Amino acid sequence: MKKWLTKRWIQLAAITAAMLVAASLAPFVARAQSKYANDTFTLVIRSDGGPVDMHVEGRGGHCWALTSDDRGIGISMGDSKCTMWDEGADDEAALHAKIEPAKITFRLNGKAYVISDAATVKSARNLFGPLVSIEEQQSDLGAKQRALGEKQREFGRQQREVKVPVPDMSADFQKVEADAKRLSSQGGTQSELGDLQSEIGDLQSRLGDLQSQAGDVQSKLGDQQSVLGDQQSALGDKQSVLGDESEKIAIDVAGKLRAMLTQAIQNGTAKAE
Repeated sequence: MKKWLTKRWIQLAAITAAMLVAASLAPFVARAQSKYANDTFTLVIRSDGGPVDMHVEGRGGHCWALTSDDRGIGISMGDSKCTMWDEGADDEAALHAKIEPAKITFRLNGKAYVISDAATVKSARNLFGPLVSIEEQQSDLGAKQRALGEKQREFGRQQREVKVPVPDMSADFQKVEADAKRLSSQGGTQSELGDLQSEIGDLQSRLGDLQSQAGDVQSKLGDQQSVLGDQQSALGDKQSVLGDESEKIAIDVAGKLRAMLTQAIQNGTAKAE
């Protein structure tokens, strides 16, 4: 009985933990789904040995594209104001598919088709869910990187404009100037020249101390810059990992979508244009 209770508590703890994780991710997932709900996805698969060369031109909120490691697959995504195209010849593509919110138009092996079946369109769009999630994460990371960049620029500005309090040394400079003029007109002994040199050295030392104070302030700002640089580097590493992951997902999405469209042709869901 005791073992059963222990096992049951472990199961409940696991379920609770899963619910907490899901709850923490819910706002993120909801935001991504809402942001990309009306996006158009374009997928190109080349089998002629040439690379997919995706280009995007964004005039709206977002516009994005990626290719697989070997660049045989290209996927783009964007809102209604995003223009996307492949510089490779479409006729040479094994598959060129455009997945809009309400329909799919595609060319497979040189033949054109259209799918208006809501269930098929939804299933096809769901394939891009992992890429949508990655894009949202990359967007968040990009925002953090831009914020860090602003802070770094601000620290740089502060470094350039560092100021320290400077005491009034005009009387000391005037005395040195008067002594120098007197020696210039009357001549000076070795002792008098030494005194003048000592006065000048004292002023130089005081100015050096002030420079050192300014340097200390700049150094502290530099340390803060370094911390931000480390944070930027960490964010860059995360961006790189997400980029590698998205390239792998692109291959999986391409394979599943091609299989789905092939089946749609076979069962008559896809209509020839």
